[in-house]
Amino acid sequence: MPEANDILLTFIHITDTHISPDPRYNAAGGSHTPLFGAKALVKRLNALPFKADFVLHTGDVCYDPDPTAYAAARDIFAELTLPITYLNGNHDDKVALQRVLLGREPQQPRFDQEFEVNGVQIVCLDSQHTSKEVIGEVTAEQLQRLEAIAQADDPRPLVVATHHNVLPIGVPWWDEFMALENGADLHRALLPARSRLRGVFHGHVHQATQTYRDGIVYTSGLSSWYQIQTMPGQDRTIEDRTALPGFNVVTVTRTQTFIRTHTYVVEIDIEG
Repeated sequence: MPEANDILLTFIHITDTHISPDPRYNAAGGSHTPLFGAKALVKRLNALPFKADFVLHTGDVCYDPDPTAYAAARDIFAELTLPITYLNGNHDDKVALQRVLLGREPQQPRFDQEFEVNGVQIVCLDSQHTSKEVIGEVTAEQLQRLEAIAQADDPRPLVVATHHNVLPIGVPWWDEFMALENGADLHRALLPARSRLRGVFHGHVHQATQTYRDGIVYTSGLSSWYQIQTMPGQDRTIEDRTALPGFNVVTVTRTQTFIRTHTYVVEIDIEG
C-alpha cells in the first residue's frame, strides 16, 4: 500500500448511467432500470468508508438527448456527498448537460475541461462525433491543445478522460463500429507525457477493461445499468447478464496509479 503522504488524489470513476426520467425505461440486457441503477450507485458511493476527492463521470449521463432526463440526473446526483465532474457521451446533449446539470450556459462547441486537484492535472476531452451516432472523434484543435499539454515542461501527474475508448480493446465488433475514429492520433499526442501520465479513463464499453500500449494504460468502467461482454473474437453485441454494475476507485500517488473495480447490487425497491 502507498504511504499516506505519497497519495495525491483519490477519485471515483463512474460511467454510462443512461438515466431516463421514466422509471420503466429499460433495455433487454438490463436487470434493473437505469434510474434505479443510478440511485443505487449514489447510495453506494455515499456509504464508502473513505473520503474521495471527487467523482469523474465519463459520459452517457442520460439515455438520449432529452432535456427532461438531465433534470432527473440532476436530482439523483444532488444526493451525492462528493463533487462530480461530467463528460458528455455519444447519447448526451452537451448543451442540456451543461445548462441543466451544471447550471451554466455553454461557452464552447466542444465540452473540454482542464483543472487541477491536489497537484494532479486533469484533462477531460469531449469525444462526441459531430455527425456519427456511436463512434467518437477528437478535432485537430483538441489534438493541438493536447499536444501542447503533453509536451509542456510540467512536473504534475496527469490524468486524461474521454467517453470513447481511444485504442482498440480486442473485440472486433466494438473496435470496428464503436471506438474513437482517430484514437491513434490521440495516443500519439499523449506519448510525450507518458512518464507523468497516470492513466486515461473512459466509458462507452459497459465493461471494466484495461488496454496497455507504449507505457500508457487505458481503463474503462462498469455501467451502473447493464454490462456488455467483451470476449476475443466477439462479432456482435452480447449483454453480460451475470455482471453487476460498478465503479472504479482510482488512487494517484507521486509515482503510480492504483485502480480497483467495485460492484454493487441494485435493490428494486430503492425508490424510497
